[in-house]
Amino acid sequence: MPRLHKITEFLFLAIILASCSQERRLAGRFITERRQSNILFLEPSFSYKFSYKIPDSVDFEKQSKQVQDSLIFFNSALLQYVDDSLLFSEFNSGFAKGLNALGYNFYDAKQTDAFMHAGSGTIVNLTQVQLEEYYDSITDEASFSEDERYNYHLFITAINFDNWFEISSINTTDTARTLLYITNKINDNVNGGFRYFPLSGDVKYSYTIDSLKVNDIYSFAAYFGNLYAGYFLDYQMNNYVETHLPRGVAATKRYTYDRFSGSLRRTRTNPFTRLN
Repeated sequence: MPRLHKITEFLFLAIILASCSQERRLAGRFITERRQSNILFLEPSFSYKFSYKIPDSVDFEKQSKQVQDSLIFFNSALLQYVDDSLLFSEFNSGFAKGLNALGYNFYDAKQTDAFMHAGSGTIVNLTQVQLEEYYDSITDEASFSEDERYNYHLFITAINFDNWFEISSINTTDTARTLLYITNKINDNVNGGFRYFPLSGDVKYSYTIDSLKVNDIYSFAAYFGNLYAGYFLDYQMNNYVETHLPRGVAATKRYTYDRFSGSLRRTRTNPFTRLN
């Protein structure tokens, strides 16, 4: 019986290893076959902007909806000056460059007819963009002896960049639409630290802040567009692996494609949250 138990364990381990190897092969096949895939990118006409920098002296809940909306918008230091057309133009540019570098054919809304005549393809519809401006708290700590520990709390401006993507395909039997959500944060850049004065025994904290500017938001929009292109490929690749494994075999690993080295590696992260 012990020998039979060992044989059973060995067979189970062999099945697991074969499955992992099969997942990697499928991921590699996707990278090869997805060349010249067509992507139509659609963007919204405006973004939602919210500021949570409401003065403490204002009883927000007692205000009318119109006053609340005004407070949310005009108490922002940055978002009220963001131009949506420029914001989306920068994101579109970054997304296009990222997808083209990964071997996709990128089409925007003005090229819809050309996309439809190209045959099969995927529609990536950025259905909603939401920007949230608020104060974020950061803490720095230091110790100069076993008995004393110093803390310094600082409030900085941060902005959440929230995005909802609807993914669908054309000229395929799969008519389902998948809704994906992703968020990233940008904030003021702080450079600071504690300084110990041995003669007096004093400890002081000094810092400088490189505050966010409106142009930084546009730059990050382009950066996120390029970043999400890689995330989108990973999403499609792992979805391909899941749907092409033998019936009854579930995917146990996730993979990411490194566009710079052209290699596959395992990852534990899944940047997109699937909402349906």
